[in-house]
Amino acid sequence: MASSQKQNFRTYAADAAITKGMAVKIGSDKDHVAKGAANTDHCVGIAQNTVTTAEDAVEVALPGGGAKAILSETVIAGNYLVAHTDGTLAKANASGDHIIAM
Repeated sequence: MASSQKQNFRTYAADAAITKGMAVKIGSDKDHVAKGAANTDHCVGIAQNTVTTAEDAVEVALPGGGAKAILSETVIAGNYLVAHTDGTLAKANASGDHIIAM
């Protein structure tokens, strides 16, 4: 028996260039996103397309959206992931980390 999960996406305007697969957080206002840049950033999802300039439309997979992300290190199934300084995802390793994916 096949199963599927409803995708959960939202389109935002970018505050600056964002690469597909990077974690993003709310940017200059509720309609904009920026690249996640710290393990404590409250990221809202994963960018599903690359944008090169501010105000470009970026589709974001929200939690439960079935996104693919760029990793900054080797992880194993079940690791909790956070935004790394370059927008990629890394393993959570501190109590203040804000988890964006697993």
